[in-house]
Amino acid sequence: MSTRAPRVLFAGGGTGGHVCPAVAVARALAREAPGAEVLFLGSGRPVERRILEPTGLPYAVVPSAPGRSPRALLAQARALVGAYGRVRAFRPDVVLGLGGFASVPGALAGRLVGARLCLFEPNAAAGRANRWLSPLAVEAYAQWEATRLGCEVRRLGTPLNEAAACDLTREEARARLGLPASGRALLVMGGSQGARALNRWVEAALPAVGERARAVSVVHLAGGDDEAARLRAAYAAAGVVHAVLPFLADVGLAYRAADLAIVRGGGATLAELLAVGLPARVVPLRGVADDHQLHNAWAFARAGAGVVLAEADLGPAALAEAICALDDQVGLARARQAALLAARPDAATAVARRLVEVAGFRSAAGAEAPARVAA
Repeated sequence: MSTRAPRVLFAGGGTGGHVCPAVAVARALAREAPGAEVLFLGSGRPVERRILEPTGLPYAVVPSAPGRSPRALLAQARALVGAYGRVRAFRPDVVLGLGGFASVPGALAGRLVGARLCLFEPNAAAGRANRWLSPLAVEAYAQWEATRLGCEVRRLGTPLNEAAACDLTREEARARLGLPASGRALLVMGGSQGARALNRWVEAALPAVGERARAVSVVHLAGGDDEAARLRAAYAAAGVVHAVLPFLADVGLAYRAADLAIVRGGGATLAELLAVGLPARVVPLRGVADDHQLHNAWAFARAGAGVVLAEADLGPAALAEAICALDDQVGLARARQAALLAARPDAATAVARRLVEVAGFRSAAGAEAPARVAA
């Protein structure tokens, strides 16, 4: 194995579910391979910039487009040409493809310059880009047993967003959010794409649930300022103690404060819930690529950590059931234990170590050093 530090290219992005785990791996690389050089090659979507710019990690943009239309294929061909120039200058030893169409140019360019390719797949049903790239890859890293690809799949877990961790007590987290220290608390969180339907459901169901809803407090991440304003009015009218926020950067506060969550089926979100031991009702967002949220939701349920709830079944009875579930302390304790048993909290370190080894380098476990910025 080489004694110099490796160069690692992160190819792709597009969503927080791909970028946040990659940032966690990059930070773990700084410990596992002091002096490692990293470069993120993304699509230029705003979410990538919002996540990556505060980290100081190097980031380059190669615009591309999804789909198989002639225009999309031409855009991908241009992206491959642009990626090749950036990748050849960086000279990576290993590429981690992050999934999604934005990962394809960087992953292919990496192979063209002789780098070894690994893949990150956060979903139970692997995405099209990773399925297409997998025969070229050495191995892939996944959360769920159900994930299948055309290369070896290692179930190392989903590297966790540092914001999901919270070392506060439940009482301290609730105090930060302005909620009562005692009693039961429900978290509702729809993510950036699937919040509106959950918001409208809660808004419409609250009057019918009535007094039962007033027995709990609610943390609700609404997905936007206008949505948050509507929900605050709805909770106030129903007499429910609430903390409604458009977004919450320190999402670990909400996880720590809650006893049960109602969420969408994003792979990263469900991995975070497993890691913190928070049971959930999972409402998959339908119409997404390969219906991956539905597969994720059922994998989460099979682990014993929660229940799948179809969007078509959202109504007052569904909200009442979730509130009643907060009274089942035995059931919640069983689901919490199942979640923790299925979690992979050390995923970032495990993936970083594998990348170092695949690249042909020695891991310096426990050493501390910042990753170097690529020129």
